[in-house]
Amino acid sequence: MAILTRILRCRTRIEFVVALPLLGFGFGAVPHMWPQAIQGPLDPARTIVPRETETRPSLTEEYIWTAENVLPPGQIHPSSGIYLHYFRAHFRLERLPPIATLYLAGPRSAEVYINGRQVGEFSTDPDQPINFRVFHADVSNALIQGDNVIAIKAIRGRGVVSASNSRATRQLARGNVLVVKILPGPFGDAQGSPILISDTSWHSKADPVPGTWTAEQYDDSGWPKVMSLGQIESNIDFLQWSADAGMYGWPGYRGVSPWLRTISLDPLAVTHVYAGTGDFENVNALTLGSSKERFQVGLHSPAATDAEAPSLLLDFGREIAGRLVVESASQQDSVLSFAYGESELEALATGISSEERGGNYLGTNLLDVPANGIARGPKSAFRYVRIRFLRGAPVIPFRSIHAEAIVYPVNYEGSFESSDPVLNRIWETAGYTAHLCMQDDVWDAPKRDRGRWAGDLDVEARTILSAFGDTFLLEDTLRRLAEETPADVPVNGITSYTAQWITTLATLYQETGDRKFVVSQHEALLRFLHTMDGDLDPATDFLRADARGWEFVDWAPGLYGDTPDTRIGTTLEILRAYKAAPALLRAAGDETAAKKYQERAELLLQACQKSLFPPETHTLGRTWQLNALAILTGVAGDDNSAIWQGIFAHVKQDAPTDQVISPYFNFYLLEAMAKDDHPQEALNWMRKYWGGMLDEGATSFWESYDLRWPKTDFHLSLQADGTSGYFVSLAHGWSSGPLPWLSENVLGVRASAPGYDSVDLHPALLGLKWVRGTVSTPHGPIAVAIDQKHVSFDLPKGVESARVFLPGATGQHATPIVLNHSGHYDFPLP
Repeated sequence: MAILTRILRCRTRIEFVVALPLLGFGFGAVPHMWPQAIQGPLDPARTIVPRETETRPSLTEEYIWTAENVLPPGQIHPSSGIYLHYFRAHFRLERLPPIATLYLAGPRSAEVYINGRQVGEFSTDPDQPINFRVFHADVSNALIQGDNVIAIKAIRGRGVVSASNSRATRQLARGNVLVVKILPGPFGDAQGSPILISDTSWHSKADPVPGTWTAEQYDDSGWPKVMSLGQIESNIDFLQWSADAGMYGWPGYRGVSPWLRTISLDPLAVTHVYAGTGDFENVNALTLGSSKERFQVGLHSPAATDAEAPSLLLDFGREIAGRLVVESASQQDSVLSFAYGESELEALATGISSEERGGNYLGTNLLDVPANGIARGPKSAFRYVRIRFLRGAPVIPFRSIHAEAIVYPVNYEGSFESSDPVLNRIWETAGYTAHLCMQDDVWDAPKRDRGRWAGDLDVEARTILSAFGDTFLLEDTLRRLAEETPADVPVNGITSYTAQWITTLATLYQETGDRKFVVSQHEALLRFLHTMDGDLDPATDFLRADARGWEFVDWAPGLYGDTPDTRIGTTLEILRAYKAAPALLRAAGDETAAKKYQERAELLLQACQKSLFPPETHTLGRTWQLNALAILTGVAGDDNSAIWQGIFAHVKQDAPTDQVISPYFNFYLLEAMAKDDHPQEALNWMRKYWGGMLDEGATSFWESYDLRWPKTDFHLSLQADGTSGYFVSLAHGWSSGPLPWLSENVLGVRASAPGYDSVDLHPALLGLKWVRGTVSTPHGPIAVAIDQKHVSFDLPKGVESARVFLPGATGQHATPIVLNHSGHYDFPLP
């Protein structure tokens, strides 16, 4: 069987999931270029019935390492040496179990001895993106009744890329950890109480040790005690940055924060079916939940190479944040290899390293599946999974091969529906993109980097608050970013991201009115303002040449790294933060600091206006990004005609000379165009740019995009981080900006006082025939409906006043209508 017709039926199984009700959302006609697989809501978590979370016992084994080779306070990077580390521990058995299995993870290579007998020699390929793998071995014959000794010789793991100031994250991501457990029972049986776990009773050395160190009678009393990071599921920082990507084969390990839920999703289609040296039966059972026949694989003879093994590609029809789950019905253990892909070609790629343009981001990974048991792949984001069936019984039956989507429970309190199905799909896709990033805190992306980035959060916060009204993850992310950032160090190591931590806090306060949280962040706010103060040259008021941190404005030529435009853009980001700070400081009761930064903001504004705008052009260079910042900060003043005529009127991407801009900064461009009284043109650009991703099959919005980039193998052509390749994310929260823009500029809902105690309503059709939708507020959703004859509002109780700016024949009326009560209002239009 070489080809399998695509199957378009999908089955969803639910596991202790919180409901996300569909609030009257419609899509209209869906253009043919969108995946036929997706009919209705993109987000599979929108219509789930609420259930309570299962309570699970915590795992007590700890991440340990040699004490002199861990991160001391204030150190950024642990040693990169790959010398040997030696570990020993003593444990006692009153009764021998019939079967016992050792599990070990962390090192790239390890030799394990029990009572002087070697029970395992493990290693991983250091070129693989994931070098944190769970090893296992049967140790039944090495155990003795009474006192036992385990001895391990190991080399630290390769680690994964991370950019966190968290000590725990850095050490785990760098690979300087070891975790060990022995369970009574065969591989895959996690039910028994551990015989041995790694903890602070262990001893270790990094110095050469005489050859008798493996013997049970060896005296290790003089060895130093290990350093422990704590129990393996005890710290949310262990779950960031793919640091624990290889831990999901660990018995009992869930690796998700307590607020997350899972949804089981069957593949929507199976393609690229290749029997190789075996055969398949009942492939349809992978997608048809009602099938009584089990999918099974025949392995008639060992494959000469992995490429000859039976293989297939699963398509889940949409981007998923989660992991592969394989449920075996075989009486023998089996081994699969698999690769995730956000695009089909990423999953099919043969590259093995994330440093290679054509490599899968997480590489091709082995999955050991226990007999009649369940195995899980690492967490990531994907739509496709390529699977090869390598070893096992001559016939391997499977109960299921599916995806376990990991979701953060939200309610879609916001909505948007209009006469334009493209805009409807843009809103929905933007909301789903942000929701995918709501995991163990708000991440930039569920595939890469899976970490807290303050710049990404500046956009994501707007989307999350408008669509979901959720504050828990936003607050937790801001708080942890502050806690892990030392004094006089930029947030995330990026100068402008310190500023965007402040602007995100300002957004959160304006949208929620939560003074208590602002007060809790008062010390961090002052610390970050002080950091920015030190980054400005007192002689020029502009960014210092030796400013701490890396400089970044956007992934566009000349706007990252140490360039003149990047320094200007970073100065303007600091100005944005200075202008936002006084309201936050006053909310925290710090009037002295509020006045100080109000004055600093005015002085920096004047310095920028004096030095950055040449009178002959009255534009800030030629880039869309810097001119957008000039408008948003007020540096451009009241007359922006030169910027419009010379820059923004020519926003397009159909010629080689047109500019490069990411979806991230495109949001600020939309904001600036609207602020410059050109919302219609901004909406047209939104349709073209974000609609371009939809035309190419996007089910979530991408980290980078350009309308001119090649459409064949599009994913390999996406550019970010100064390069291109499959590592670029196809679900990136900083690309979700159209959702809050539509809420503020089409539905026209804007908070005029913190927490929506008062609001301004500026509904605008902008060429549409009709629009209706809701915007989340702390008081409940504000509903807006507008067509060419009427506009209506529903204001929830708690909104004390509203100013309504009705659209007229020639724009907005100058005099607003003032509403002083909640309730339903309906106005005819001229």
